[in-house]
Amino acid sequence: MRLLFVCQDCGCHYLVPLGLDYPDGGRASSVWCSACQRAAAARGAVEPAELAAVAVLLAVRALKAALAARPAPTADGRPAKPDRRPTRPAVSSRGRTRPAATRTRLA
Repeated sequence: MRLLFVCQDCGCHYLVPLGLDYPDGGRASSVWCSACQRAAAARGAVEPAELAAVAVLLAVRALKAALAARPAPTADGRPAKPDRRPTRPAVSSRGRTRPAATRTRLA
């Protein structure tokens, strides 16, 4: 799973490359998406360090919460099967005895 960030300018969600580095050698922002980062660079704005640290912290917390919600793998490494137990209790034998059921047994 990868970290998911929220752009502080436009509010859209975006994925950054692992390690926060683009393939062309540029540094990805944890505060702005790529379009807003280009616009901020054109304005001469500098990425606030405190906001970047908070953005990374929140993204890591969200990733940990998503991983904790997944079922734990079994001993052989395969993912555990989800719980498939019935949501309602089984019908008792008293609940199955209706007058119609008695008539079919007597006939």
